[in-house]
Amino acid sequence: MKKSSLLLKIAAGAAALVVAVSAAGCQGAASASKGLDAALEYAGAKVSDYSSAKIRLSGIFSDETYCRANAAAMLVKADSTAEDFENIARYLRLDSITVADENGVITASYPEGDAGKKLKETEDRKTFNRICKGQTVKTMTDPVKGDEGYAILAGVPRVDGAGAVIIGFTSDEYADVTGENLAEKCGVNTIVLSEGAVLSSTLDKAEAGAALDSLGVKAEDLEKGSFSMTVDGKSYDCKSKTADELTVICAEPK
Repeated sequence: MKKSSLLLKIAAGAAALVVAVSAAGCQGAASASKGLDAALEYAGAKVSDYSSAKIRLSGIFSDETYCRANAAAMLVKADSTAEDFENIARYLRLDSITVADENGVITASYPEGDAGKKLKETEDRKTFNRICKGQTVKTMTDPVKGDEGYAILAGVPRVDGAGAVIIGFTSDEYADVTGENLAEKCGVNTIVLSEGAVLSSTLDKAEAGAALDSLGVKAEDLEKGSFSMTVDGKSYDCKSKTADELTVICAEPK
């Protein structure tokens, strides 16, 4: 009888342990789910904020760019020396300065070497000949992405006479306009999608520009809002939501 009683006590203890472990596992899963829900709510708000402010951000960037161009136009004089140009470029954080007369002929530049050339015969600055002709009062090229950031050219009329002053600079800040920095504002293990490709990411190995299917995710998964994903051999539990034209995915390692 004592032996039977002891076996019953052992069996009951084991059953209680199983129940306790199971309960702990359920609580852990529930906690993880709540963590993902909170992360998704926060990231979704950031994406919505960006979508609402995108046009304004672009406008602010353009205004700041033209302010730099106008400042260069005020500082450049007919008798400015090569040293003056270098100091202006350093002060305004510019890569280049080009000054052209009313005929679109370059009269001075930083770095030196372009004087005597015609704007319309250059590949990158020919559009600014329109300023020299009085057809527009300002213009800016589409930013071109490179290893160091976005290369930008902007031009305004000369202050000391007819013609144009064109500035060139490289900007990391333009990535705020494009949304490439958006995931950093959303949190860790976050992916922002645009038109079926990764726009921004803080998830390791989920690179910007990667197609959605390269992550092992289908459009139907995004519609469900909750799914699993494997990136570079690592599995994640994920939740997603769409804000305007962008979709945000928050992931948690399994």
